[in-house]
Amino acid sequence: MPDLSEAPEAIEALYREVVLEHYRNPRSRTPLAQPSAEALVSNPVCGDQVRVEVELRDGRIADVSARARGCSIAVAAGSVMTELVRGLDAEQARALGAQAATISRGQSADPGLDPRLRAFARVASLPSRQRCATLAWEALAEALERA
Repeated sequence: MPDLSEAPEAIEALYREVVLEHYRNPRSRTPLAQPSAEALVSNPVCGDQVRVEVELRDGRIADVSARARGCSIAVAAGSVMTELVRGLDAEQARALGAQAATISRGQSADPGLDPRLRAFARVASLPSRQRCATLAWEALAEALERA
């Protein structure tokens, strides 16, 4: 992965590497057999929709599915989210979602933040796309609330 100290060029390279790869080959799109909870979140501005299902075991996310319909950013964000939250408890997952929102708005994030989330720093320069990068995280938070 590119060194982020190079700033805009590194972020652009990371964006292409992570976001485009996850858009072309999204992970965890299969519906869960027995989800503990689910949520559907939509962005009325662009029409993107993300359905997230979670299976909780012993207070942790045992499995998760994200099915996004919309732009490459929304699809990729859902795919990345599923990779990052397995094994986390609800509080940890919400904290990671907050970091995703922070990075998408162009604000400083935890220096140890996973590079797959850092890739979404590129959407900070695209205000109309910032919510696309957080829809899956919103749906996850809603599903966790319902569980």
